Amino acid sequence: MTQEATRDLVKAVRALSPAERQTRNLELLNAPPLIDLELASACNVVCNFCPRQDMARTNGFMSQETFAAVEAFLPASAVIMISGLGDALLLPDLPSRVHRLATNGHSTCIITNGVRLTPALQSELISAGIAQIQVSVHGLDAATVETVVPQGANPDRVRTNLDHLARTRPAGLRVRLNFVETNENGHACAEVARFAHERGFDFFYRREHTRGGSTGVGRPASANEGCGIFAAVTFISADGDVLPCVNDVRGAHRLGNVRLLSWSDVVTWKRGVIANAAWFGPCAGCDDDYRWVLIGQRGLDELKSPD
Repeated sequence: MTQEATRDLVKAVRALSPAERQTRNLELLNAPPLIDLELASACNVVCNFCPRQDMARTNGFMSQETFAAVEAFLPASAVIMISGLGDALLLPDLPSRVHRLATNGHSTCIITNGVRLTPALQSELISAGIAQIQVSVHGLDAATVETVVPQGANPDRVRTNLDHLARTRPAGLRVRLNFVETNENGHACAEVARFAHERGFDFFYRREHTRGGSTGVGRPASANEGCGIFAAVTFISADGDVLPCVNDVRGAHRLGNVRLLSWSDVVTWKRGVIANAAWFGPCAGCDDDYRWVLIGQRGLDELKSPD
């Protein structure tokens, strides 16, 4: 989705009546479940828009015991987006965990900064059954990238890894480049989109946002306008906690742990929050376009077949 399309869709959704936004939120609950699974809360880079200093996690990596509890908790045919607030490529046994999820019938996607997405690891993930790879690319040259990722960035290596993936990826493996626009890198958006399309990759545009009010002052937001992210995506932290979304970085609104929850518990919780407009504290400071985009487009890109 382009910058213009994103802005137009957000404007249109925010102009809907509260009743219509609520109806659309409830509709999203009926879609196939998408799980944002934080296998790692640790990361090998530092991004300006990531509130790592405010994170409340006991573990930097999800333990095998917690992962087994997640497997038992997951609803059938869930789409698993391995993301959260870390980079799971740091996990030595990541391919085996992807294989376990795929074997259990889950379509699995990973989001990474791409630095560790080497040709060898690409091959392991593909053999394990990965269905989609998303790489965060906020510019193509070091000067631009370092305005967004001041520590750990290696755009030359990322480009090399992506060029190899473009040459070798099997039919059916979806690859998407995710670009977050900030005040410093907006000039690079068209260049990154062109880079993606020339290699047959999808391109996803998103504006920098406040992470639920934890990173600075953003655009005007409202807690009572609904949230397509909450309706469509279920976030599980590296500790196995179910939170309203990844933007509840302090874990203040934890529903419970997967060891003690069922999927029906989660759906009932979400339905009650939406029906009663009982939104959470971070929602009041959240200006993430995606909360409205999902309501407007009535679904997630991750659940749609590639063109």
